[in-house]
Amino acid sequence: MSNSIAIVGASTDRGKYGNKAVRAFKEGGWTVYPVNPGADEVEGLRSYASIADVPEPIHRISMYVPPKVG
Repeated sequence: MSNSIAIVGASTDRGKYGNKAVRAFKEGGWTVYPVNPGADEVEGLRSYASIADVPEPIHRISMYVPPKVG
């Protein structure tokens, strides 16, 4: 099984969990797809506006959103 993951709520702010997750999975050798409609790029990776915009199959999803959104 492929190690690909979409990080919903990926952040450009290195202090936020949505950014820390991108870095951790990337450093762990995963194929990471940041999902953030307000960012073009997160940690050097293209960011997608929604999961539906990711051009490859996604095997896992991890969400980092504020409690009132989630």
